[in-house]
Amino acid sequence: MSFILARKRYLEDGFFVVKHVKRISSTNDALKTLSTRQAREGFVLVSDVQTKGKGRLGRTFFSPRGGLYFSILVSPKSDEVKNALTVLSAVAVAKAVRETTGDDALVKWVNDVYIDGKKCCGILTETTQNLAGFAIVGIGVNIGSVPKEVQDLACGVTVQGKDTKEKLLKAILHNFAELYLNFDKQKIVSEYRSLCMLLGRKVTVLSNDGSEYKALVKDLDGDCRLIVTDGQGKEHTLDSGEVKIII
Repeated sequence: MSFILARKRYLEDGFFVVKHVKRISSTNDALKTLSTRQAREGFVLVSDVQTKGKGRLGRTFFSPRGGLYFSILVSPKSDEVKNALTVLSAVAVAKAVRETTGDDALVKWVNDVYIDGKKCCGILTETTQNLAGFAIVGIGVNIGSVPKEVQDLACGVTVQGKDTKEKLLKAILHNFAELYLNFDKQKIVSEYRSLCMLLGRKVTVLSNDGSEYKALVKDLDGDCRLIVTDGQGKEHTLDSGEVKIII
């Protein structure tokens, strides 16, 4: 499959070039196969279906027809920008969902977007040795109804006409470009904090070593690390791992 044939452009500055395919294993994995000659910052690969969609921690991301699945290729100018890509993307998606559908989208630390307590979007940022200096941001958004077996945990954004997917893609890309091209870490963190659904909530912290403990979410620091206090009153700053909300 040749990706250099993409011609559809978004935004007046032409930063994005979008290629659409009907079916692919994973948009993230497909961009990893690009050669340095083909790689272009702002290249976006969109697929109607992913047969091997990817999530964090080696999980799969269910990607049936009807959702919005795409990956963005970027070349961050610094480690600070690279490290903020997931946070930046979460803000871009949550704001776009609000603008496009009216849904009250919020961010669940660190890489998911939720509506009414259910996940509607996952984000996975990766790098690849094949493309030094580049990063790939994969975004998957459920649109409309989701399968019955996952309705307790997941939902889709509200459909607003036949062009909901197109409008949502444009809005996400617009917001992403605004935050990425005019990078302002303080602004991004402020927006992320305002959209964070965890502040003041009780959670179970799942550490990378397999241990877990209950805690209260106090705040986010300047790097969007989660600040929590455990049952003994000890404060922890989380830059990895996972949290589950205690209902």
